[in-house]
Amino acid sequence: MSQMTATVRATPRPTRATTTAKRPALRVVDAAPKSGLHIGMGAIIALMIVTSFIAALLLNTLRAEGSFDLSALQSENARLHATQVSLEAEVSQLQSPATLAERAEDLGMVSSPSTAVLRLSDSAVVGVAAGVVDGKTYTVQMSAPAADDGAVSADEDAVAGE
Repeated sequence: MSQMTATVRATPRPTRATTTAKRPALRVVDAAPKSGLHIGMGAIIALMIVTSFIAALLLNTLRAEGSFDLSALQSENARLHATQVSLEAEVSQLQSPATLAERAEDLGMVSSPSTAVLRLSDSAVVGVAAGVVDGKTYTVQMSAPAADDGAVSADEDAVAGE
């Protein structure tokens, strides 16, 4: 292998044309001048804080008002419930058999010595109904309804009285 020797020639760097223009002298400057933007931002933040306090105050007031309304409605509900219970007790007392019998006697009604019951499955009268009129009793006997139209016929001799 052969070694080649290379010769390197040093070429001078091209020179710049030197200009004699002088740079301006450096000086210390203050930060950018303050504008009204900082005052405006502070006013916006203060306005937001005041608005949030007013909103919190209004919400608290509405909540308290709702609480008072709720307590008034609850007391009215308790009062109405007590009225309902007393009225239900009064209705139960008025519907009792003893009260009904007493009121019937006050109206001049007398109790029947026997009862008759209508059986719905075949429309039959079970038992004998007897009434009391000035100490006299009478018995009601009903004929069976007609099988074709299901209407009850009024029969004058079905009532036997003494």
